[in-house]
This record gives sequence, structure tokens and C-alpha cells, in this order.
Amino acid sequence: MYEMYDPTPFINPPLYTVIILTNVVSILSGIVFKDKLEYQAAWWQLNRETETKIKYQTPGILLTFLVMCLSLVAFSTATLMVVGLSLKVAGIIAAVLVLGTAALIWWQLGSLLTMLVAGGSAAIDIDSFGAGELFDVQNK
Repeated sequence: MYEMYDPTPFINPPLYTVIILTNVVSILSGIVFKDKLEYQAAWWQLNRETETKIKYQTPGILLTFLVMCLSLVAFSTATLMVVGLSLKVAGIIAAVLVLGTAALIWWQLGSLLTMLVAGGSAAIDIDSFGAGELFDVQNK
């Protein structure tokens, strides 16, 4: 006579746990990556006479960057699975997006640190690069 409502969730609840845990791991490894990179930049700043470049390809920095990227792939895969994609399709999409972006960021990081070594912090100051001419509202 009366149909009972089935409270079974559409999505597997452990999937939400994976999303939360991989997000936390990504954030924490990103913080560690930032700290390790800042340490290498500070080390270079103190030893400019002997150091010719900022060493950003150390095993510790590479490991934290890799952990951050892989946990972001897992996070993205799990979130794509929430909307109904299969594990394989979600994993492929997440891997292409995250690892492609990570490769571009790593390449840009090397270029940015090379500019920092060559020209100091003024070389990477994008806030004042050409802004005085076109976007300065005080001069108009």
C-alpha cells in the first residue's frame, strides 16, 4: 500500500571520504612545497656569490610536488565520479588536466626562478610592468 522511501545514497559515502582526504593531502603537500621552495630561494639569496642558480629540482621539492599532483589527480577523479563518470573516464580526464597543468607550472617555475637569479625581484615584478602607461587612472 505505502511504498517505503529507500534512503540508500546515490553516491557511495566512502567516495566523499576520498575527496576530503585527497584534498587535505593536496593542501598540506602544497604548503610543504611552498616552504621548501622559499627555503631554497632564501638559501640562494644568502649565498649569491657561490650559488649560480636556485636549486628547485631537489628530491624533497620534487617529491612534494609529485605528491601534490598525484593527490590532485585522485581528488579530481573522485569528484568527477560524483557526477556519474566511471573510474576509468574520470581518471583519464583528471590525469590529463592535472598533470598537463602541473607540467606547465613546473616549466614556468624554472623560467621564473631563472629570471629571479638574472635580474633580482624586480625582474618578476609584474604589477609595475607597463601598468603606468595604459592602466594608471591617476594620470588621466
